Amino acid sequence: MRNITRLIALSVGLAGLGSVARAQCNQNCCNQTCPERRTISVNGTGVVVADADLAVVRVGYKLYGADAKGAYDHATEVSNAIMDALNTSGIPKSSIESTSQVLQHTQTFDLQQYPMGSEDREHRQFTVTQSWIIRVKPDQAGTALNTAVSAGANESGWIQWIVEDPSTLQATASSKAVANARKVAEQIAENSGVHLGHLVSASENQGPMQYNGLVGGVGTGGIFGMGDSVIMTGGNPGMNQQLAINSRRVEFRTTVYAVFAIEDEGTPAK
Repeated sequence: MRNITRLIALSVGLAGLGSVARAQCNQNCCNQTCPERRTISVNGTGVVVADADLAVVRVGYKLYGADAKGAYDHATEVSNAIMDALNTSGIPKSSIESTSQVLQHTQTFDLQQYPMGSEDREHRQFTVTQSWIIRVKPDQAGTALNTAVSAGANESGWIQWIVEDPSTLQATASSKAVANARKVAEQIAENSGVHLGHLVSASENQGPMQYNGLVGGVGTGGIFGMGDSVIMTGGNPGMNQQLAINSRRVEFRTTVYAVFAIEDEGTPAK
């Protein structure tokens, strides 16, 4: 009787160990017989290009003065002249945002090119800088830049090209990325002599792109591409011509990490 009892206890213990092993297999994919290990994992990329529908133009100035008050007074005149010119051109105040305004002692490296005691050096003891961003339609970017520079904005020109509502582009790029991942996985399955099954999981990674004629990424308020920087310094306020600026097409790129099941021949893919 005692031997029978021990046999029953041993059988129950082995059954319990079997349950634990199956649970570990499902959770940890502990060996090659686990169904979770019958997968192919790949990366897929999707790219969508669209016309920008908003331009963000950065304009500003840098001025010098012999003393703080003189520099500030000069900057006040230039600042108001730039704002008045932009408003007169039809750009509403709500589309113009101040981003920085600084009055400070001129940095030593800015003064090194002028001899000690020279008049030029004495008149540059203080520096005032101010900058704005202007949000306009892409075809108005050149006019906005020219208006600001003509009014005294001698450090201006960096432009962001933006797609304001990126949701449709994101969805399209994601769909292309998954399709690209399946294409890669099918090639791997064919070369390995197995049958590709359904998509098990997918995770998406979005990020800024390297410059290749188009610059893309996800910025606040939309997808953007950056135009070439055009720094205007010491420009003639009386200029009556403007730069030829074309709006950029905006690129959105996304990468998907996808896991596909390997299924038996004849099992339809889901």
